[in-house]
Amino acid sequence: MLSEMNGQERVLAVIQGLEPDRVPTFEWVYHPSIISTMTAGGNYDDFIRICDFDAVICGAAYPVQTITKDLIIDEWGVTRTSGHEAYSMPVDEKAPIQNWADLEKWNPPNPNAPHRIQSLKVQIEKYKGERAIIVRSRDVWSNPRDLMGYKNLLLQCALNPELVEQVVIKCIDHSIAMLDIAADLGGEIIMTGDDIADNNRSLVSPAMLESIFMPHFRRWVDAIHDHGLHYWKHTDGNIRDILPMLVEAGIDGIDPIDPTAGMDLAEVKQEWGDQVAIKGNVNCGVELVSGTEQQVEEAVKKCIREAGLGGGYVCSSSNMIHSGVKPNLYKAMLDAIREYGVYPLDLEKLAPSPVE
Repeated sequence: MLSEMNGQERVLAVIQGLEPDRVPTFEWVYHPSIISTMTAGGNYDDFIRICDFDAVICGAAYPVQTITKDLIIDEWGVTRTSGHEAYSMPVDEKAPIQNWADLEKWNPPNPNAPHRIQSLKVQIEKYKGERAIIVRSRDVWSNPRDLMGYKNLLLQCALNPELVEQVVIKCIDHSIAMLDIAADLGGEIIMTGDDIADNNRSLVSPAMLESIFMPHFRRWVDAIHDHGLHYWKHTDGNIRDILPMLVEAGIDGIDPIDPTAGMDLAEVKQEWGDQVAIKGNVNCGVELVSGTEQQVEEAVKKCIREAGLGGGYVCSSSNMIHSGVKPNLYKAMLDAIREYGVYPLDLEKLAPSPVE
């Protein structure tokens, strides 16, 4: 058994492709109801302590204003409506950038606004040196999607790619400005949640992705590395056709390997595990919602068998801990990771249990 590491050491070892003392775990997003249930009404800090996560997820603040009972508007000028999950959905019909005139009068939020980093600074100071500090941000897709509206963005990628690219540039310039601040505060890993694929394929063709978005994605990745930070890219969906582009751009980690989109954890580990760290992949739409604790345990064992050998692996859900996840099943997942994820891995212990 390797000497015991703390969460920071564990995650930083993994993202460098190394083998830590045990498989670490953390999630991109946790629904507030799960936090409340598992902490008996506590907060995120209580949740971190109780579950002993290896990383803390924090980010810049973008306050919203209430328009009506059902609508809010954020600092980006995006009108949103409350969804089932914690994420408020953009209202496409009210998207602030529809044409060149809209873009000319629009500017992103001020990165240096005093309220922007208050919470981020507190979290970094609290957990630095104990758990990996992961700063949530956005890359080239999600901000343009929200600002232009989903349908209009896809349409303009074909009809007016120059407009789309200029929106991307303004958004990435803001992300890089926030990156500069996060690096100065002590962030260690940048993680973006721009979902650029559905269950079948990427949302735009690889050729269109390359011509409009990837030059600025590479600029974003280079800026992260210039600060000495690491970059973990999150996207759901079937990313087989575009994963080579993301790896070539220099990402340090990929999350998740979406089973609902037909992605295969073992295949991704075999093909890309020597170049990027891998995070996933207990199915948050099946085992963590309607499975049994034994089925969750078997799923964890399978994930570790497929992706844990040699290190470079974080065991987590296949997307996020949403409101439908059963707290007892998520706890079973965490317990199984600690039980079966100790290095050197015991393959006999990790073998599938006999079917009763």
